[in-house]
Amino acid sequence: MNAFLTAAAFVVLIAAAAYVIHRLNIEHADRIAVHDYSTPRPGRRGRVTPLPPVEPGQSQSPTSSERGDHRDGGRGR
Repeated sequence: MNAFLTAAAFVVLIAAAAYVIHRLNIEHADRIAVHDYSTPRPGRRGRVTPLPPVEPGQSQSPTSSERGDHRDGGRGR
């Protein structure tokens, strides 16, 4: 009988802990949903206007002649 009561108490404690964790996750998700990460905050430095869209045939990455590489021989820089 004593083992049964101990097991029942553990099950109740585990269920209560799972419920508390579930509620905390819901509150955390609600706090995240409130924030708007897509617009810049006023007073922050940096790029405020978005970059123009890239045409399908172009790439924004620099070409090999524009980009510096560690294999170019400039080891002392």
